[in-house]
Amino acid sequence: MKTGHKFLVLWLIIMFLVTFSSSLIYLITQQTLRLGANEQPVQLATDTALKLENGQNAQQAIPADKVNIAQSLAPFVMVFNKNNNLVATSGMMGNRSPVYPIGVFAAVNKNGEDRVTWQTQTGLRYATVAIKYSEGYIVAGKSLSETEKLIDKVGRLVGLAWLACALFSALALVVLFSFIEKVFKLELMK
Repeated sequence: MKTGHKFLVLWLIIMFLVTFSSSLIYLITQQTLRLGANEQPVQLATDTALKLENGQNAQQAIPADKVNIAQSLAPFVMVFNKNNNLVATSGMMGNRSPVYPIGVFAAVNKNGEDRVTWQTQTGLRYATVAIKYSEGYIVAGKSLSETEKLIDKVGRLVGLAWLACALFSALALVVLFSFIEKVFKLELMK
């Protein structure tokens, strides 16, 4: 095999490793950021369940401030009864109560909890956690818009790092190939 072909194969191996590593870095970072978005909803749902189990009614147990989840980044809590009917919410879609997919409650009945990325009809996305309590279900959530912006930035940074590795490794191999070729020509001239 010619030296040029050997360098090309070496560069392809390097790029395979760089691509695999970049993909792995992106995947781990993306999943860490997305799963981390569940932390606040878990805390809110758990705290609301404790309030309800300690005798507060649904309106008292949820945050007092109503937020328009179509515009706000503030977290929200919804309380449903055993019949899957919304009985209290701190989150509104404009001036209406949000319509959460009640099919999630089947998974909650089976597992005690379900973590869902909820996308509304308007295309907004929320990290939500649904849990069961003695009188029904609690859903807490928050907008994923900032998390998704951060994930996009990470994707661009990983992509730029991959491109830099591709360019610099190709340049390094060209320089190395040129150097070796010159050394061999000098050796052949002796």
